[in-house]
Amino acid sequence: MTRENGSARAGRSAFMTLGAALFYLIVLVLTALAFRWLLFALHSDAVEKSSVRTAVPKEKTGRVDLIGGLDVYANNSASDALSDLVYIKKIYTIPEDALVAPAPDPAAYGSTDDPAEVQAVVERAGELLDGQTLYWNPEIERRPGTPILYYYDETILAICWKENVNGCAVTFSEVKIAHPSQLRRCIAGNSYGSGVRYTASNMAKAANAVVSIDGDFYDYRQLGITVYQRQLYRNKPESVDSCFFTASGDMLFSHRGELKGEGEAEKFVQDNDVLFAIAFGPILVEDGQPTVTTSYPVGEVLHPYTRASIGQYEKLHYLLMTAGFEDNLSNVMDINGAAQLMASMGVDRAYAVDGGQSAVLYFNGGPFNHVDFGEERTMSDIIYFATAIPDGGEDS
Repeated sequence: MTRENGSARAGRSAFMTLGAALFYLIVLVLTALAFRWLLFALHSDAVEKSSVRTAVPKEKTGRVDLIGGLDVYANNSASDALSDLVYIKKIYTIPEDALVAPAPDPAAYGSTDDPAEVQAVVERAGELLDGQTLYWNPEIERRPGTPILYYYDETILAICWKENVNGCAVTFSEVKIAHPSQLRRCIAGNSYGSGVRYTASNMAKAANAVVSIDGDFYDYRQLGITVYQRQLYRNKPESVDSCFFTASGDMLFSHRGELKGEGEAEKFVQDNDVLFAIAFGPILVEDGQPTVTTSYPVGEVLHPYTRASIGQYEKLHYLLMTAGFEDNLSNVMDINGAAQLMASMGVDRAYAVDGGQSAVLYFNGGPFNHVDFGEERTMSDIIYFATAIPDGGEDS
């Protein structure tokens, strides 16, 4: 009878452990695929019978959410099972119908005068950036005496800074997120048309925003196309441009006068998987080029006015901006100046949100920009970015 030596037994044990882990992974993947097929097979005709008032039918929404959940579960289970053998990045998401995002980690915030500190954070965020290049860089000429603020965890990087642009105080926040569910809209009262108004900072704190910008103040004027939680609530496209935010995290536009035929807006919302839409504008940048606006019904476009906007670079990569008065800087921009500025920042597309006293770029507890008249006004909505790390940490 031959006897195995210790190294042989250890090798066989490691091989068996690897085999068991791989088998477990295969079972998880096959189970997720089986559920995916079953859900499509059972509910394919139920989708066709759903109400036209819902942009994406409830049956379809639930099915997609469940399928996505199964995929995430399989990925994260495999990450746990194979953690000693291979690295599999976990996927963190925020439920689409959640009114509050996970709380940011206080230790993930930073404030510094040293660009090298921020650059070190950027290098740590290499996996999150996934090959994309930030506009922010250590050579940016910031306003003297102003800090760089940042937040970084595995699912979100946000960098905020201030510049002097032709005597105008400009505040930026560049944001990269890991999953589209981290781009969200909060409306006061958590119900469309509630009539409730809060300050941007109060809404951002309540929703656990890492960074936010004001929205369109939808309940103040009845213009444009508005969507909330996939449902089309207003369809008056004649006067203003509208901006749509899709389930994949992309910004899409419709120009004023477009989508005015019967059912066109509903079809656009459904075909593009739109989660929410805002109506202010105008569109500032399209395909990397600044637009020129000669007249527009809102926003004091041809007069000096405090501006706010949101833009998108590549996938899940955004830029927030406010431009107005601050300290000894007294120049402000017309809308075409704002368009030129956003285009110069390299965004592919950008859209103007409510300006004036509504222009609030929130970060870590309050406005980072100077708010007109030194006091936030109450408003109806914000657009915000959140961490997807569950409350309690990455292992929760």
